[in-house]
Amino acid sequence: MRYLSALATMLIGCSANPVSDTGKPMNLEEASARLAKLAGRPVRPFATTDFGREKNLAARSVIVTEVDAPRIVDELRREIGPGLIAFVGCTRSLANPPANGCEIVIAIGEDQFDTLRVAQSDAANYDMATEDLVRKLQTYNSKYGIDIFHAETDTIEFRLRSVPMDLPAFCKDLYEFCPDIVDQGVGTVEALEKEVAKSGKVYLWWD
Repeated sequence: MRYLSALATMLIGCSANPVSDTGKPMNLEEASARLAKLAGRPVRPFATTDFGREKNLAARSVIVTEVDAPRIVDELRREIGPGLIAFVGCTRSLANPPANGCEIVIAIGEDQFDTLRVAQSDAANYDMATEDLVRKLQTYNSKYGIDIFHAETDTIEFRLRSVPMDLPAFCKDLYEFCPDIVDQGVGTVEALEKEVAKSGKVYLWWD
């Protein structure tokens, strides 16, 4: 399974009163400037979709190393405040030429489910569009609490805020929702249970 090992150490951050230098909540451009400073490189006036091949001009992004991505997203989330979202985006670029590294995305959004909409995540091979995935993840959130920190074309990662009491049933449901994480990943639902129990995270990937 294609886990991003560095993402395992990411912490969820939030500040009670995140503000810009003017004392007001950050807007997208102010948050973009902060992202540029944290990343130490210019922010692109877009984020990507379709494995890095299409541009979403409503978002902003920067390419960083896999090692640096968790730290930067964590810091950014602590500072940007309500009305904005930050997450790891495209990690496997098929653009020509391909981007070399992890995309960090910042965009206007009301909640974590807007990360899927910005990234245009879907499971097309399983006849599930973005909103189908959103509805399923909203169900998981209402039951267990989740934190989505990575979303791209065919991949979503989230952290469980509480491990399900009936973990076998949860992992069976995960398998039905996303068969590839077992069939092309850990091999069995039992192995998936062990991985989720150990990491507290779920990696969804539709081939």
